[in-house]
Amino acid sequence: MTLAYYYILSSLPMLRKEGPPPITSDYFLHSCSEMVSAKTVEKLMGLKLIPKKETGMGHSSSAVKWYQWETDMRIRLAKFRAVSLGREQKSSQVTGASDIDRSIEEILSVPNPAEREKMLDNLRWKALEDLEFGHNFDFDSLCIYKIKLMLLEKWVGKDQGKGLENLNAILNKIEKPEITVSR
Repeated sequence: MTLAYYYILSSLPMLRKEGPPPITSDYFLHSCSEMVSAKTVEKLMGLKLIPKKETGMGHSSSAVKWYQWETDMRIRLAKFRAVSLGREQKSSQVTGASDIDRSIEEILSVPNPAEREKMLDNLRWKALEDLEFGHNFDFDSLCIYKIKLMLLEKWVGKDQGKGLENLNAILNKIEKPEITVSR
């Protein structure tokens, strides 16, 4: 089985956090299906960017660690947003300051929402690179590759001009509400 991981991972193109993904998730999964068991491919197919409680990956896998990191980051992000909106914070599992807190503070100070999301994805990419350490040519490497690929695919087809157009249409509806008179 380990030879299959060597083959798959060495044949895949390198992923860079800037620019379009060199392959699609479908191509990745198809490549994996030719070399590893259907159960392994099924686990890879189950990976998502949004954390979930049950992964079926085991307690020490990189996917589980990724979900824990992402959940922690989302809790911290919610805490900062609540403070900035002057809302009461619910108690959370996360305590103490961290590098993530400093990064989130910096990210939330950026006025452009798309730029903030890119900065959050850069933070995610860094966390995935940290998780890669010690995982060369194993199942965890495949998981991390797939998650990075999904991060890149998230930006495919997003058009800033179209986004601004949609935003302006929404704002126009808010600014100029139609008044209906009931009799």
